[in-house]
Amino acid sequence: MKTLNVGKILLLCAFVIGLASCGDDVYYTMENDDKKLCDRTWIDEYETEEGLPCTYQLRFYKDNQGQEVTTTYDAGGRVIIDRGFTWRWTDGSKEALRLTFNDGKVKYFENVWVRDHYLSGKMDGKIVMMTDASYTQN
Repeated sequence: MKTLNVGKILLLCAFVIGLASCGDDVYYTMENDDKKLCDRTWIDEYETEEGLPCTYQLRFYKDNQGQEVTTTYDAGGRVIIDRGFTWRWTDGSKEALRLTFNDGKVKYFENVWVRDHYLSGKMDGKIVMMTDASYTQN
């Protein structure tokens, strides 16, 4: 009889714990949004195939404007390519961005994941992991 009572108590405890854990919507807290993405300089530093340093920067502004800056080095010194673009989320899931450059070319930044100080995703078939430039300076 004691075993039956202990079993009922354990079952009741498991049920109560199960109900108590259902309150948080974890996906909602992980959702991308403009506030996390905009008004920051996202930076990725890497080496080219020739072993030369390269810096890739993206800036997103709240008015759906943006800037892409690529800084590379070659035999002649530093080469900077600075291009403006407009951007938008491709759909309501906010998991991909469409970047339309001033010359009409389009890039897609897919599987986007924006966190407090990190931006990652896939662009041009490559995984891109960027850091908020203001975070790296601290």
